[in-house]
Amino acid sequence: MFAQTEKLPDELPKELNQKQWEFVRDLYAVDAIKLLAKMDTLALEIDSLKQLLIYTENFDCEAELYALVGATKEQVADYRRKFDEAESYINSRSSSPDDASKNYYNSISASKIRCLPEFSDRFVSLKNIVDNYVPVKTEKISVDEYIVAEGDNLTSIALQLYGTSSSWKLIWEANKTEIDDPDFLYPGQILKIPSKPR
Repeated sequence: MFAQTEKLPDELPKELNQKQWEFVRDLYAVDAIKLLAKMDTLALEIDSLKQLLIYTENFDCEAELYALVGATKEQVADYRRKFDEAESYINSRSSSPDDASKNYYNSISASKIRCLPEFSDRFVSLKNIVDNYVPVKTEKISVDEYIVAEGDNLTSIALQLYGTSSSWKLIWEANKTEIDDPDFLYPGQILKIPSKPR
């Protein structure tokens, strides 16, 4: 008899006696119960996944991030404006370290909004600048004027005034607001000519 194996043989006899039939029925009943339990478990998983899908479709990541730092969308927009202004001012290094800290850095560092992904790396960069702050020394230069003649270009003007054509960038930097393209000058145009640095 195949009762000891707890598994049906590959081929069943054509006719089963009562005990064999009951054994086969019980095996199928156990399998059916296991499959029903598995089906219930899968149904619960499907419901759970459906709920998760609904949650993720309606999830506002930005609002969640703002809630973590205790800010509203409007407060983040205001902070963004202040941060951009502070970043520009600190990066220019045009003032003393105390002035940069008091007027700009301290106000942006006091807010938890700096921890948002949009600001965190930029804030670390600003902190490094403030910690190692060295103001940029601006050198006063005297400026002369030059009236562009027919056939002039920045290279030829630099060669004529500075003795080297590679100094054309000095003239370009001093006249960026007046010259749209460094390759095109027009006769009669007045250029500011800075003194050559030593």
